[in-house]
Amino acid sequence: MRTLRSPAFWVGVIMLTVAFIANMTDHGSFMRGSSVSAEDRPTLSQMASEATLLREGTVLTDLKGRFRKQVDRMVFVEDGTNRSYKCLENLCLQRVASSMQDEDRKLVWLISAKATEFNEENYLVLDKAMRTR
Repeated sequence: MRTLRSPAFWVGVIMLTVAFIANMTDHGSFMRGSSVSAEDRPTLSQMASEATLLREGTVLTDLKGRFRKQVDRMVFVEDGTNRSYKCLENLCLQRVASSMQDEDRKLVWLISAKATEFNEENYLVLDKAMRTR
């Protein structure tokens, strides 16, 4: 009875459980069963092609892409990928929007931004945006 009240005992139990689950998910037997072959697992390129959520506060530098207007919000579409990010309003985005009214809509931009997340969706807060061709 005294052992069950010991914090060290519970820390050990939790550590063993986490190690067991990590080992099972690494080998595919925890979720799929032990008879899963390597061909059934998703490849790295398949995993990379899926939309992944960036962690809160992730700093993105030197991303190339284009801005477009989507309903009432500006969206940044990264070149070479199918990823797009809604942009939160700030002074830098205001300057981009006013520049787009005066210029060609096919401008390529080089941006630096910080990612934030809300309801399992990423948003960008622009720090820097430079037009390129």
